[in-house]
Amino acid sequence: MTPGTATEERFCTVLRLIFADQRDRRAAESELGSWGDQEWKQLLMDLPTDASSFLVRFERPWADVIDALHQWWTAARERTTPDELGTDLVLGFAGFTLLTLVSLRHSDEVRHARGTVGAASGASTHDCDGICKPLVAEPVVRAAIRTLYGPQAWLAGPSVSQETTNARPTWQEWEKARFDELSFHRHGTTSFILAGTAEEVHGRASRFALKCLLCPFLRAASVVRSTYDYMAEYGLPTKKLRHVVRVWASSPNWILMDFVEGETLAEYLARRGAEAPARSGLLRLAPRRCRDLALERRRAAEERAVRVDLLENVGRELLAALADLERVGLRHCDLSPSNIIVNQDSAQFVLIDLGVNYLYVHAVAGQGGPDAGYVAPEVRRSGTGAYTSDLYSLGQLLITAAAPKRHHDGFVPDSLYAETPILARFIEDLVDGDPARRLSLFKPDPAEPLYPQLRILLDEELAGVQAARSDRSAAPGLLADLIGLFRPLSGAPGRQWGLWKVRRRQGLYRDTSRGMHVRWLLFWAWLSGAAWYVGATIVLWWWARDLGWEWGNQVVTALHRLTGASPDSFPYLDDLRQPDYRVPDLVTNLPARMVCLSFLLVCARYYQNLFAGLTPLTAGLGQGRLGKLALLAEVHMRLASVVGFVLVLPTTLIQQAWWPVCTTIGMIVTSLCNWTCRKFAQTAVAEARTSGLSTVPAGRIAALEEFCRWAPSSTFYTFTVAVILVCMQVGVATDLPVYAAGVTLTNLVLFYGVKCSGNSAADVRAALGRACLAAERLRYTRHLPNPADVDAAQDPEHLAAVDRPE
Repeated sequence: MTPGTATEERFCTVLRLIFADQRDRRAAESELGSWGDQEWKQLLMDLPTDASSFLVRFERPWADVIDALHQWWTAARERTTPDELGTDLVLGFAGFTLLTLVSLRHSDEVRHARGTVGAASGASTHDCDGICKPLVAEPVVRAAIRTLYGPQAWLAGPSVSQETTNARPTWQEWEKARFDELSFHRHGTTSFILAGTAEEVHGRASRFALKCLLCPFLRAASVVRSTYDYMAEYGLPTKKLRHVVRVWASSPNWILMDFVEGETLAEYLARRGAEAPARSGLLRLAPRRCRDLALERRRAAEERAVRVDLLENVGRELLAALADLERVGLRHCDLSPSNIIVNQDSAQFVLIDLGVNYLYVHAVAGQGGPDAGYVAPEVRRSGTGAYTSDLYSLGQLLITAAAPKRHHDGFVPDSLYAETPILARFIEDLVDGDPARRLSLFKPDPAEPLYPQLRILLDEELAGVQAARSDRSAAPGLLADLIGLFRPLSGAPGRQWGLWKVRRRQGLYRDTSRGMHVRWLLFWAWLSGAAWYVGATIVLWWWARDLGWEWGNQVVTALHRLTGASPDSFPYLDDLRQPDYRVPDLVTNLPARMVCLSFLLVCARYYQNLFAGLTPLTAGLGQGRLGKLALLAEVHMRLASVVGFVLVLPTTLIQQAWWPVCTTIGMIVTSLCNWTCRKFAQTAVAEARTSGLSTVPAGRIAALEEFCRWAPSSTFYTFTVAVILVCMQVGVATDLPVYAAGVTLTNLVLFYGVKCSGNSAADVRAALGRACLAAERLRYTRHLPNPADVDAAQDPEHLAAVDRPE
């Protein structure tokens, strides 16, 4: 390497110290011992902030230099006579140089990370316990930190004068710190954070956190200015706030604040998300192959599970913290998991690092790292936060809390649409990429504080979700799946009843905007349930009559006496039966009984597990083609609730030979329902994308693709049934029991057990739920400009319109 600048020559001396032979090493030690504070400051400030620049400038990989310097420093520290180096200053400043290089490498990894939203933020990829903590524990390194970061020793930057720095009370706060008790706490994006104690009023010792900017970033004027102004902007109002860290002082290169004992929200969610729910011990009794398959299914179910408990906890704490900020006229603008501390004692959320991240004002290079997805798009684009910017971050944090085991892409995940469409709707209204479209459905009163209103809205939605999920299993697994197969109605009527009671108590059940047609859905859920019970009762009763069983039913006996009917007949209903339809006749009637019962099971499961909690009517009728498709899909969905009862009843009561025709009609109705729902979902998603609705992904939607396969497959099955029916009518197909057995098995295994259960049903609910909410969102946002045509976030007039005066 051919050194160029004086700083490069200085760092060459460090390189000779760790890579050269013994003679050059001694010469380098002697040269380093002659340096003063300013030489070390200049060296540190001119270090490259990324690995590639470091390699180009010094022709040494970052990792090799860090490892070699660490080995040298460890050996030097263990010398019995440190004075062999000439002075302890060399050991202290060299150790701090090592700490700076390690922190820069961490910063580079975070700023250029390819991680997804929801990944653990700020996790170290190196051994902090083996490098950073022992370094700061050394008195000589602590002395170097005090020398380099002390207010009087600050090398004035381009935007802060020495006089201004000294005029502020930073020196008094700095002097309170006990530097002999400093310890390393964690890394930041452009800083490292130390912990210590300080003497306050009446000699009371308080824990503090000292956020020290990495020296190379002190060359950026905006970084220095925002750090220097941090106390003025966020120190005074936060003294009385429970959810915002109290700031003591700030200088151009450090911020001194309260130390909050606890873990970051990223660590908290990772720990809580890894908690395994209670599991059944029945798997131990199953064969190994079955056990492995069941465990795989359970892991998949846990991945898709919605953690309403976590979402409730995170949502309420975040809204309380944001209400604190709103009360003093502040906003965060960088609300992410690494900037929220979960207090170890009170479990309250404490906000740190307020203000726009340096990455988004282009003060430092980088892509934002895993936390960038939590920051509103307008902040990432322009470095300017609007009044609604924190709403976007709030919604993204709720998504992470609801699905902590999934690294999502910033969109509401399918599991929320499938299991908790109420919460999916609430979160969608927060995470719209266009600030003007946020809170388009949930319209708070602009004259009142925002976040207390959102707390009420969230509590109302959570109450509805809890009522609708009261019978859901908390521990998905084999036992829950088996129990679910014996519940044809999937508990949907009870959930709709519970939701209706909550909405009535809240006074929202008549509100089409907030109630989501809960009365309408309750009516059809109960009608479908009643149709299932009545239809199944009649089929089973007639089957028992074929078997010659005597039920001893007193109601039927009373009907016999009142009507004068014979004991072997059913009053009134038997009068409907055609002459060639005999009861009892087990052999002749068995195919009809099997098909009718299986068809009732499938129809009940099909409606209750897929459609009972959704309605396209949320799209309204004023959206042209989309509104017409929504109405058509609604008609077919509600028709599916009673089609089984309507077709099975005449087959059982009038003529059992009609079952092939009724089966074909039922399949045609189901196929039409699949096609119309598919067309509605595709149109809603397409129009949402055309309108620039950012809550709908631009790429593939797995759940929608899965549902779109239903229509062709149901059409194929319908065609097959129709061909066999024609063959039976013309006398080509004569093996009626075999055909009936095939239809029954297909209904029970393929449709009831697979298609209308488990993940397949969840995919359909997710696809239709996303489509219904997209159509509803279009209904309220079509009048707004397309953000693809007008970049609202960069328009100062628009920002002034959506921003709330403080």
